[in-house]
Amino acid sequence: MLRTLMLGAMLCASLWATACDICGIYLGVLPNDRRSTVGLYWRSRLMSGTTFVPATSTLLQLKHGDHAEAGVPSVEVPITELVNVLELRADMRIRQRLFVMASIPVTNTYRGVNGYRVLDEYGLGDPFLLLRYQLVNTRCKSDEVRTVHRLLVGAGPKFPLGRHNLRIGEELASPDIQMGTGSWDALVTVEYAIRRGRTGGGVSLLGRCNTANPDGYRLGHGLSITGEVFHRFGTDILSLAPVLGAYTEFMGYDEDNGESLTGTGGSTVFAQAGLRLWWKQLAFSAFYQPALLHNEGIDLTPTQHRIVVGLTYNLKTN
Repeated sequence: MLRTLMLGAMLCASLWATACDICGIYLGVLPNDRRSTVGLYWRSRLMSGTTFVPATSTLLQLKHGDHAEAGVPSVEVPITELVNVLELRADMRIRQRLFVMASIPVTNTYRGVNGYRVLDEYGLGDPFLLLRYQLVNTRCKSDEVRTVHRLLVGAGPKFPLGRHNLRIGEELASPDIQMGTGSWDALVTVEYAIRRGRTGGGVSLLGRCNTANPDGYRLGHGLSITGEVFHRFGTDILSLAPVLGAYTEFMGYDEDNGESLTGTGGSTVFAQAGLRLWWKQLAFSAFYQPALLHNEGIDLTPTQHRIVVGLTYNLKTN
């Protein structure tokens, strides 16, 4: 049974956030793909670049379609943004092939401009609920070497409970560092994984279709794709699997009251390196994702890297 637990866990490819860690979600590795689990996840995204501010102020940040007034001199200064999310998640098996996943995130958003801290807020983010169905989940009931496949599809809503009205002075902070999006969004997932012996890999997709918030602002629709390979070392009691892969984000244009903001959107390609560790009913995962290629809109602060850490526990209830 424990062997099945670990092998099933390694057939879960990761699903990562799209566009930003406020706009999207992260679906981590489950400790067992046939049991109910609870988990705690922490992820951190660092963004840095430069921005233009009026020569009379070091605190004004112009993003997402805003423009400096004509004739006002401006200065290019460094900008740093950091989004940290601590997430409590439960993935409950309610039928043989059917799971319900619920997530409640707590978020910290930070922005520094020209060495000044202009925003540093904590609060509830946007929860989400996913219904996932296992179309294929072949079992490995013996020690013989065989190919094992796993395919899941899912969908569900993201709820607009996080604050989206944070301000920097008199200005509304840009959407990518708000606590939430302020909109009801639809999430769709597809995940395929394959393993033979102790080696395997997977490809996963996460799509997000956004609606406008009460202010008429709609974040661009997003799609993320993750590919990875791994090899497992260890025993049925303690097992370790190094992971290598890549992750890509695609973002559509944001819209403000129906008008497309061409300075938003784009794509980013990340490398991925990390590990997964299993011990009895616990599973630990840690990943580092440095950004390799940027093709983002000029109004967006480029992402430099992401870090994702997770700890899950198998409830052994079914």
